[in-house]
Formats: sequence, C-alpha cells, structure tokens
Amino acid sequence: MKISEIMVTNVFSLTAEDTVAKAFNLMVDKSINQVPVVDQSGKYVGMIFAKQLINSTAQPSSKLKSYIVNTSSLSPDTDVEKAAQLVIGSGNRALPVVESGKLVGIVSETDLVMTADFGHAIVDEVMSGAIVIEEDTMLADALSKMRRYNISRLPVINGKGLLRGSLNILDVGKIITTPRERTSKSAAISGSTAGIKDVKVRDLMRRAISAERGTKLNALTENFRRNEEVVIVGDGRPMGIVTPKDALELALPRKSDAAIIHMAHLEDGQDRTEIQEQMERFLKKIQGKLGDVRSIVVYADKHKTRKYSLRTRVITSRGVIDAKAVGYDPISASKELVAKLDRRIKSEHSQMVKGRQHRESARRA
Repeated sequence: MKISEIMVTNVFSLTAEDTVAKAFNLMVDKSINQVPVVDQSGKYVGMIFAKQLINSTAQPSSKLKSYIVNTSSLSPDTDVEKAAQLVIGSGNRALPVVESGKLVGIVSETDLVMTADFGHAIVDEVMSGAIVIEEDTMLADALSKMRRYNISRLPVINGKGLLRGSLNILDVGKIITTPRERTSKSAAISGSTAGIKDVKVRDLMRRAISAERGTKLNALTENFRRNEEVVIVGDGRPMGIVTPKDALELALPRKSDAAIIHMAHLEDGQDRTEIQEQMERFLKKIQGKLGDVRSIVVYADKHKTRKYSLRTRVITSRGVIDAKAVGYDPISASKELVAKLDRRIKSEHSQMVKGRQHRESARRA
C-alpha cells in the first residue's frame, strides 16, 4: 500500500509570519499536535510542534519563523511500511507528504496504525506505565510534570486513585496563549504561569477513553481516530497508556527472528553508532531472559545543556519494559540506560522464576 492511499490531503498549514497564538488556536480547534509551515508558493518549509512551543521561550505574539523544525518528508509513492519506520525514526506524530517541493498531504501515526493488523496482540504488550496527576493539582504543576518526564498527556485521578479524565499539552497551550489581564507581554510561554496559576487540572481535563488490561489491540484502533491515547485500567485505576505510536512500534518490520533496534531523533551518525553498539551488546546479554524480544526503540534528545536524554522501549512477547537516562555524551547516557534496563529485567526475570516455582510447588501439593 502506498502513502497516497491513506494520506490526508486537506492539510491545515501556516506561514513563517503567523504567530504562536494562531498556531495554538489552530491546533486546539483541529485537535492536532503539529502544523506544516509553507511559503507563499506552497513549498514545504518545516513543521511546528505543540510540545516544542510549550517548552520554548516563545510569546503568544512571537512569529513562527524562529520555531520551525526541519523534518523528513514522504513522497506519495512511499510504502506504508517504510513510512512507519520513518515516523518512528523521526519521533514525530506525523510527517509531511511532499511532491516537487510542494506540500500535498500529511500522514500521521494514527493513519498508519489504521492500516495495521495486530492479530492476537493485547494492550499489555505495548502499553507504557501511566504517569498520573490528581484532579485538584494546579495546572502549573501538571505542566512541570509533563516537562520533567518529556510527555504530552497525563491521566487524571481522584484522591482514591481512580481514573477521572485526561489532560494533554493542547489543553495547557490553550490556557497559556489566551490573553489575560495583567499578563506581562514579555513573559515567555515556558517561564510564565500567569495564565494557569489559578487553574486546576479538573477545570481542563477531558473525558478519558479507557480499556481493561487484556483488551485486544485491534479493538482499540478506532479510538485513535478521536483520541491520542487510551488509558489502560485495572479496577478503575490507571495501569498504563497506549498511544498510536506504541501500537505502531509493534508493527515495525523484523528481519527473520532477530530483534531490530530502531533509533529515533538521532541525526549525528557517530552518536547513533555509539548508542546502537551499546544496545546491541545489551540485546545479546538479555536474550532468553524475557522470551521473545521483538524490537527495541530508542528515542534520543540532545539538549542545550549539552546533555543527552535517552528513552527506550523494549518490546517483548510478554510486554514492554521502558527506561530513561541522562548523560553528558552518548556513551555515558546509553550505559546508564542499559544499567537501568538490566535492573528492571533482572527483577522481571526473578519474578517469573518465583512464579514458576510457586506454580510447580502448588501442583506437587
């Protein structure tokens, strides 16, 4: 299947001279987290991302030209499988479709997920751990939590830990970019809480879409057309989150029975090689301890502080093991990441062995 068969051709776009406030208003109105930027002739220039604007020094009146991100692009003839790899590799939720330099469409991770068949896979195999926020928490604290964990959404719980709703980065952006009395014109989005200091999470949270553990992944895909995540619950409590990207990772191609290491956000060839080598050694070390390791996805970000932050998801037949690490260079960051994964896997393996021993003892009894 080609991208031309699934791409969205009615694309909302902006120009470099448009403002941050206009971009957020468009994103909120259309429930999208990124908008392509084009010049007057329709030539693709780059992309604007909601999370990037929230974490920047942008003011609502700032022009978008300073915040445009260069991205990879797809052609209408790109295969869906190749597009899935490129979307995961970019770390973005969508990529533009460009022909002769002109923007002709856009393809999101949701569009790609809708083409996949996940067979008997269940949500437990792909879900990430749920980082939650209480409904009476101030919105400024919720935003700080999103930045700290580099995430775009939070399940909202009540005082008893039960799921009450969901909050995402667009909800926060709408408040921040809304003009308010006595708000300093020089206050940057990332540093000012003028618009959110009196707002609680429950004032903005949306209804959460949830599913029980054990639900077939194929049963959830239609939900992604209207929601960017499904919260996985047990007894009404958030246990994890499944996003279109999580599902798409499961559909990434494999070479025979060997797991593939997918690297995202890395443009520097040397950095990519160093992290890849660390992960390959780690993969050899853990083989057999977790059953079938299908793939490892590593997301790397280089920050202005010269630090590297790495996030990884080890996708196995028994579920997902994830970890995060920070270092001043790719080697130190990847070594810390491997150490964290190793501890998690030893713990998982130990629990599996104890469970098997317990079952054997029960049978003998």
